[in-house]
Amino acid sequence: MARYLSLHALGCLPKPAFATLCRSVFDSGGQARRIVAGQIGEKMLVEFEVSDADEASAWLRERKLTPVWIMRLDYESDDGSVREI
Repeated sequence: MARYLSLHALGCLPKPAFATLCRSVFDSGGQARRIVAGQIGEKMLVEFEVSDADEASAWLRERKLTPVWIMRLDYESDDGSVREI
């Protein structure tokens, strides 16, 4: 499975509504890995696993999430070393 990251514009979304959104994404099928959001920046990032780019778009559509962009993740680093994902 490939990992993807998508950016979403939130507008003014209060914390209880964000919590509801997170629960619905995680409860709707096991591919979500992480969701992070910035209240002041009004943006949300969703990290998830699917097989390819077409499935990434479909996965987001099924959850009624409209991305600004979607990016496949190929590398990561959390300690200075680079690892393939």
